[in-house]
Amino acid sequence: MWKGKNSFGIVGADGEVNFSKLERQIDKSVAADERYWTQNEAKIRAVNNKVASYEEFEDIVKASHLKPLAKGDRISDMDKFTQPWNIASSKSNYSFTEPSGSDLSTSSVQNITHFSREWKKRPEPQDQLTFLLSLSQADIKRIFHAEIGLGLLGDMITVMGGCFDDSLAEGILAVLQTLTVCGRFEMSLMFLSGSEKETLKLLLKKLSTVEGITEVCGAYGIEL
Repeated sequence: MWKGKNSFGIVGADGEVNFSKLERQIDKSVAADERYWTQNEAKIRAVNNKVASYEEFEDIVKASHLKPLAKGDRISDMDKFTQPWNIASSKSNYSFTEPSGSDLSTSSVQNITHFSREWKKRPEPQDQLTFLLSLSQADIKRIFHAEIGLGLLGDMITVMGGCFDDSLAEGILAVLQTLTVCGRFEMSLMFLSGSEKETLKLLLKKLSTVEGITEVCGAYGIEL
């Protein structure tokens, strides 16, 4: 009889292990791990190959899951071809429930996927900035612990720069500082566009009197 923690509901009321649920949970974990390492290898390969643009980098990562046809496979047999193209990204591996109500507490934003959805649901930059500043430093570290995500660093910099107000200076600097310790920050910084880099420089100049600006400028490679 199992007496350990029943995190995924794999143990029934009688204390017996539900091996079907256990197997499904293991399959999900393996698929998630495979997806992470496949994308990670694609990112490293793209950087080493010195891709010409951010769009090319993004395309390489998005296509990282694709598998070539086996030697005996034919296009004419595709209606009979049962091997999934995207094993790691199979929809059966995902489950997401939209929160009820129009207001979302920041504590419920648990990961980068959830953050991206909430970010895109706010088309106005001012609303995006309000949402971003409502997150605590702990929230930001948790959401982006693995990586900041393709294009998100540039988007956040653009919003903070475009909607800057002196009253928000300390909060904006705190966000910028926290992002520097998040996953793959250096890679995200590398793929900022020219306009995003200019916005970043102007934003840091506006923050020049806020305590801690020197360290943040150093992390972003900006000299004021």
